Amino acid sequence: ALYPPAAAMADEKVHPEAETALEAGTEAPPGAPPERDKPRSLTSDAWHDLRRNPIFIVSAVIIVVLVVMAAFPGVFTNKDPRFCDLNLSRQAPSADAWFGYDVQGCDVYARTIYGARASILVGLFTTIAVTIVGGLIGMIAGFYGGWIDSVLSRVLEIFFGIPLLLGGVLVLASFPSGPDTPELATIGK
Repeated sequence: ALYPPAAAMADEKVHPEAETALEAGTEAPPGAPPERDKPRSLTSDAWHDLRRNPIFIVSAVIIVVLVVMAAFPGVFTNKDPRFCDLNLSRQAPSADAWFGYDVQGCDVYARTIYGARASILVGLFTTIAVTIVGGLIGMIAGFYGGWIDSVLSRVLEIFFGIPLLLGGVLVLASFPSGPDTPELATIGK
């Protein structure tokens, strides 16, 4: 165990010289018992572990850059995302337009920078809505239990299957079958 039981700690007396040394900001004398670390909370323990994880640091930096980009798009580009010139249609990336121009002659980089705000807001509001709705459904299922819990669980499992179903439809649409497609290829999809 990392921390001794509370009863054992209550019986231990702090050495008087160690107590005065700690108050004075000096080291404890040689015969004094060692000072105990303050126990950490779950939050501080998790934060301690996250700070040491390089994947967390890189992810946090990317998220901060994207949020700053969405909040202040003028810092990252000086072009109007709605300005389009058909003479520039489908030009390749260059120093003037880092991502090139689309079919309408609009700067793709400027549209990407300004579009980040909508994407981040959609993700944020979706997360908030799912947390609220999921929490309410979970509380209802947990409070009433029984058949209500079973019905809500089966309905939510249907929603969990939707992404897989959409992926299957995407695969089927990507590789269409025709009259001359071999039967084995059709079944394999």
